[in-house]
Amino acid sequence: MSNPSRAFYTSSNGDRWLVVKVGERDEIFVRHEPNRASGGQPSEVDIETFLARGPGSPEGEALIDLLDQLRTEQDRASMEKPDGR
Repeated sequence: MSNPSRAFYTSSNGDRWLVVKVGERDEIFVRHEPNRASGGQPSEVDIETFLARGPGSPEGEALIDLLDQLRTEQDRASMEKPDGR
């Protein structure tokens, strides 16, 4: 079974970062997929740890932008519902 994911940053060397839902409780993590040439393995870390590792990094800034975008979408959707829920 595939975990839902959303890519939010790709580096110039081809590494990718995605937000993924994992497990029965739909916990949210950041997955790093290294480029093929590096031979590295994908890894997952919780969002708080990810942001603490590299404040101001391009991938950290991209995650913050994505979270802001998702929050705006959520706020907009809740305002469009007649009962506000």
